[in-house]
Amino acid sequence: MQNLTKLLEMLVYLILFCMAVTILLFQNRSFNTLTAAVKNEINSPDIFYEKERPADEISDDGVSYAELITALFGELSYDVQINLITIEKESYNYREFDFSKIPQTKYRKSYQYDTFGNIRKVIYTS
Repeated sequence: MQNLTKLLEMLVYLILFCMAVTILLFQNRSFNTLTAAVKNEINSPDIFYEKERPADEISDDGVSYAELITALFGELSYDVQINLITIEKESYNYREFDFSKIPQTKYRKSYQYDTFGNIRKVIYTS
């Protein structure tokens, strides 16, 4: 009788363990799916928020060095050219990039488009 009780107890523990592992794997898959969906939504070229501003409020002061460096952290959406330095989005890794090559000055930002009107490259000139 005592062996049967121990066997049933071990069986219940085994079932609980299997359920816990199944729930863990399901939650991991759900988290990965959610993360991939959020990344795709963030990288889409859709406009999330647009605000109309009067013409006198808009000023073309350019891009500061700090704004440029901030834009270079993380993944790039487009190829970037800073003066004569070209950074390709496919091979770019901000951890390995030498930021000392970029002069500390203000930059003017412009874009290079393909034949369909999509942005191909962001160009910063000092």
